[in-house]
Amino acid sequence: MTRSIPALALVVGGLLFGCGGMPEEGETQEPQAGSEGNVSQSAVQTNLVSGVTVTYTPATDTFTVHDTLADGHSAVADIINHNTGSNTQCWNPNGAGTSKSCERNYPNKPVISFRACTGEYGPRRLVACSGWLTINSFAPEKK
Repeated sequence: MTRSIPALALVVGGLLFGCGGMPEEGETQEPQAGSEGNVSQSAVQTNLVSGVTVTYTPATDTFTVHDTLADGHSAVADIINHNTGSNTQCWNPNGAGTSKSCERNYPNKPVISFRACTGEYGPRRLVACSGWLTINSFAPEKK
């Protein structure tokens, strides 16, 4: 019987870099005007990494974390509020095929960044993460 774990380990191993709580060297935590990640208040945005899809709905300040892979890891949304500098997370430890929503109720329409991650729920340790997606909730809508 051939096992595909080595290939999976390579994929996950490649995603491990940059999984700490802050952006990698060369990445910025500050949003940049005109960047492609900035969207308006009405747009729903999705970010994903293997096994996790995170959807942000600005109208309700809700993050929905979908676990899409039976890999033994929890699904996580890692979130930075640039107005306050706070970093929070929304964990879905319920297993593959489940979703969990977290409402944040941000005042003053902040600029936020979020990424999709897998993690170990017990120690609250991130394992693999996508890149950051910045949402400029006060930007005018793009046409």
